[in-house]
Amino acid sequence: MARKDKPADTIEEKKVLEAVNRIFLQALTCFSERDLALACLNEAEKLTASQFGFIGELNPMGRFDTMAMSNPGWDNCGLDHTLAVDLITDMEPTGIWGHVLRTGQTLLTNDPGSHPESSGLPKDHPPLRNYLGVPLKQNERVTGIISLGNKEGGYNEADMHAVETFAGAVVQALHSKRNELKLASQSREIMEISTPVIQIWKGIVVAPLIGTMDSERTRLFTERLLNTIVATNSDVALVDITAVPMIDTLTAQHIIESIVACRLLGAEVILTGVRPEIAQTLVHLGIDLTGVTTRSSLSAGFAVALERIGLTVAPKEKKA
Repeated sequence: MARKDKPADTIEEKKVLEAVNRIFLQALTCFSERDLALACLNEAEKLTASQFGFIGELNPMGRFDTMAMSNPGWDNCGLDHTLAVDLITDMEPTGIWGHVLRTGQTLLTNDPGSHPESSGLPKDHPPLRNYLGVPLKQNERVTGIISLGNKEGGYNEADMHAVETFAGAVVQALHSKRNELKLASQSREIMEISTPVIQIWKGIVVAPLIGTMDSERTRLFTERLLNTIVATNSDVALVDITAVPMIDTLTAQHIIESIVACRLLGAEVILTGVRPEIAQTLVHLGIDLTGVTTRSSLSAGFAVALERIGLTVAPKEKKA
């Protein structure tokens, strides 16, 4: 005979599942780990009807960094609670929440003051009537804690099991967000390396394009090019497409937009590295380069750029 869940169990499981789904949706839109941690804390507080709490992680030195916290008494202290997270970092794990981190075991007490490891409360903190602390773990290693307080009527085993289940999703969501942000940072670094803008002569900058251009790379390229033109007070910019493997309509349009933006700053753009196959593609795509000076090589474009600023390159006469 199939086992029938009790209605209360089913309701609790549904609440946990809904909370988990919400934080994974939040993970897609949050801009930082701290924003996501705050969303996780809000869900944990709603899940247990807690009045306040905090979430944090152990740093590489084994000390505690707060990631998110609700407002248990910062108004009384006259301190903006959004700044409190920055202040409560690199802490030695102490008290009952430190006990959770040290033992890796959930702690539920409806009389926290009598716990042997209770260390009191910060000044102006509301009284702690009951407490639930659940460790965050990754591969059985304790990485942090969900710490909750002051549920009306006290915590029970259902609260404990709900937060323990929820904690696994919190660890996964924070880990995924951290990897996402790390990859995004690495991508930005790669884009910056692959979109250099260099002043090669007074009044002349060169911007070699490398690889395929998408919207984000074009935005970064144009931003760096314009900033360098202004910073160096340059009159000519060489945009070199030698290392662009292929040109499609979108890439060509991005290049044209960058050229127009440079012109608005009063700088002339010389497009270099226009190989025969690239020229044929541009004609086939119907890209209008009227008014844009083009050259097949960077060196040929540089010679034109020197002329634009009133200089010429002449061979050195050999001594007899």
